[in-house]
Amino acid sequence: MSKITDIWHFGKKRPLVFYSILTIGLLSILALTAYAHIGDNSPGANHQIPEIALKPAFYKVNLIKIKGGDIEASNLVKGLFSGFKKNYQEVPYDSLSIDDQTLTLVFNGKTRFFKTSEIYGYENDSPDLPTFKRTYLLGTDKYGRSVWSRLILGIRISLLVGFLAVLVSLLVGVTVGALGGYYGGISDQILLYFINVVWAIPTLLLVFAIVLALGRGMGIIFLAIGLTMWVDVARIVRGQVMEAKNQLYVQAAQSIGQKQLIILFRHILPNIMGPILVITAANFATAILVEAGLSYLGFGINPPTPSLGNMLNENYGYALSGNYTIALAPALVVSLLVLCFNLLGTGLRDVFDIKQTARQ
Repeated sequence: MSKITDIWHFGKKRPLVFYSILTIGLLSILALTAYAHIGDNSPGANHQIPEIALKPAFYKVNLIKIKGGDIEASNLVKGLFSGFKKNYQEVPYDSLSIDDQTLTLVFNGKTRFFKTSEIYGYENDSPDLPTFKRTYLLGTDKYGRSVWSRLILGIRISLLVGFLAVLVSLLVGVTVGALGGYYGGISDQILLYFINVVWAIPTLLLVFAIVLALGRGMGIIFLAIGLTMWVDVARIVRGQVMEAKNQLYVQAAQSIGQKQLIILFRHILPNIMGPILVITAANFATAILVEAGLSYLGFGINPPTPSLGNMLNENYGYALSGNYTIALAPALVVSLLVLCFNLLGTGLRDVFDIKQTARQ
């Protein structure tokens, strides 16, 4: 109960931070469970229906399943992680009629004919037609794909790349900064020189160089971003360790003969987690922004896998023709994620700021 009370008081004191945490949590849940609830749960939400391309938000259409597509559908467990391969295609219609041999569909004044044997599941368990109605919350793109479904999967990519990139930056930055700050001497000078060299290279240029050298793909993207952000972590950790190693608890541990690495990683690092968490939140925002920029420029996630950056690249031009939804949706989501993580970093800074806490 006390923990719930603490959270409630924290939310009242810092409402923007509190709502940012809720937003990040909600978007994370939606992204992680995407294939369980999005309308188009095919891999990458890449099921294309050209007849309904560039439709507005909340567009509703009747669809019927016609045989075609992948030979085998995905199993449930695999589908929840990577999408469900469909062994049918979805065909839109305004009206339909059927006789013993032919299915007739009319959509936008055009008539299409299918054999009844082509209707998915029609001849098997039930004589009922496999028809359904779908609402496209954010409309469709130029290929007739669900913008909402691809947007949710794009958030999943951004959060995943951000998490892995931050993990890489922490592993490298904490190790380099902690060792340099604790041991000092010539090793510290060498590490500091290396940090300053990497620091001097603009982030995007360094990411471009790594991507061009190693190739495109999600694994390369998060590795490239992580290897450009570790210097921020290393500089902060180095300074904090240099200050902490002169504290009494470190001297006490040294006096009883504990090993240096145990003192560093078991005693010092847990006591400087505040600044590390703050830079982690800031780096998460940076990673999302850099990944979106790379994908927008064509150096990031390969289409048709959706990411917020390549969705913006594909659709930004439609804002000029009045179709604002598909153009602005990915840009607004990127802005929202970056804002929430920056606010989270600000909240963590206030929480771990002893002087600020004492004043409150």
